[in-house]
Amino acid sequence: MERGGGFATRRPQRTHCAMVAQQRIHGEAQGGMSTEQEQETQPQAGVTRYVVRTLMGLEPQVVSELEEYGAVEVELGRRSAAFGATKTVLYRYLQSTRFAVRVLRPIFEFKAKGPDALHATAVQLDWGRWVDPRRSMALDVTVNSEDFPHDQFAMFRLKDALSDHFKSFARGGSVSHLDINRTNPEQLIHLHIAGDQVTISLDLIGKEALFKRGYRAPRARAPLNEVLTAGLLGLAGWRPGETLVDPMCGSGTFAIEAGLWTAGVPIHAGRREWTLFGMPSFDADLWRTVGEEARKERIERAPILASDWNKHPVGDARESVRKAGLEHLVRVEVADFLEMRPPRDTEPGLVVLNPPYGQRVHADDLEHLYGGIGGALKHRWSGWRAALLFPKDLDAQHRIGLKPRVKHTVMNGPLTCTWAVYDLFKGKRADYLAGDERAGDGVEGSAAEGAATDPGSEEGETVRFRRPRVQVPKDED
Repeated sequence: MERGGGFATRRPQRTHCAMVAQQRIHGEAQGGMSTEQEQETQPQAGVTRYVVRTLMGLEPQVVSELEEYGAVEVELGRRSAAFGATKTVLYRYLQSTRFAVRVLRPIFEFKAKGPDALHATAVQLDWGRWVDPRRSMALDVTVNSEDFPHDQFAMFRLKDALSDHFKSFARGGSVSHLDINRTNPEQLIHLHIAGDQVTISLDLIGKEALFKRGYRAPRARAPLNEVLTAGLLGLAGWRPGETLVDPMCGSGTFAIEAGLWTAGVPIHAGRREWTLFGMPSFDADLWRTVGEEARKERIERAPILASDWNKHPVGDARESVRKAGLEHLVRVEVADFLEMRPPRDTEPGLVVLNPPYGQRVHADDLEHLYGGIGGALKHRWSGWRAALLFPKDLDAQHRIGLKPRVKHTVMNGPLTCTWAVYDLFKGKRADYLAGDERAGDGVEGSAAEGAATDPGSEEGETVRFRRPRVQVPKDED
């Protein structure tokens, strides 16, 4: 019988492959360093290895955040990062992370060339240490291997292995049927196959990924992913204490994520369903203590302003701000960016824009809109930074007429997008760079080719740009 923190089962007689899988995780290997042996060499006792999944382009933000919360041995991956953490560090990270989509705990690693080999090894693993066969579960599979013709086939063979294992080795007799619940599982098992390398992990999060913050207004359409939004703010260099203006706010995700960051609250502490809660090693008292300590933290505040020319998304944004409890931090109003001026009661900061991409705007109007954005930024927002999100292949982007200091490639749903960050200044770029040795961006001359301009305007005069004909109410963030 398995003793200690696991779900007790009778141990099966293991083949060599299954023994190797156990050794790699539990420190029985004779050659090389196992996962637990690695943990024993860490500077802190009780360090365990985990993997965080994120969105493409946000990996550096994840690494910085993990190190900020005290994680050790952080290793960058593709849309992921591996790290070591004590239970306290893990709980603090889970309750407050802005850039993670999911966090996994690897439990088995082995090699398998094909579905039958996967089943043969998996059926003999010590599942009782990690999985309770009487609680509902779901399987998530990612396969990149010529040995496995289809993801679903790998999933079915792993499910068969789990079922066959617990029919033979479950405590108190066999378990004839596993409760597979894809809608709301109590346990979530991830299978990742790359070539012949198999990694099986437990998901600590549950059904709802961490971008589900719980503040989204039900009517909001085409919202930005919350993790992506927080990551974009980080990539633009924004931090709490700096003014943020989102003048094409849609449902308000930029402003709300900035508000949550500024408030300093653990944004996931209120989630009621975590698969982590059902694990034998879960410490409810420590989880509660970590959350209470995080709630006591507050940081410097600065204005966060959200606006849109269309009153319908402004209403959605206000509702989302209210649900997030940020009415004291975020101001939402109806205003047209092509007509508005920067706020006068605050220091310059960051202005973020996610303009329409063309699905509901005529191509000619889109050209005028992007030209108007460039002209407005150039003539009215000197001294600020700006960041724009647009599809990488969007023809109208050249009409902005500003040279970005840096560009990041990110995925906004299925779209490959550019997140371009600009320093805004008056006059010639050469003069700006001569006074600021941060090699950067701006405009060649007083206005770049293609940008909307008004050479005769002076400080304080109104510069007007044509509003495009939008076919339906704008609902993009």
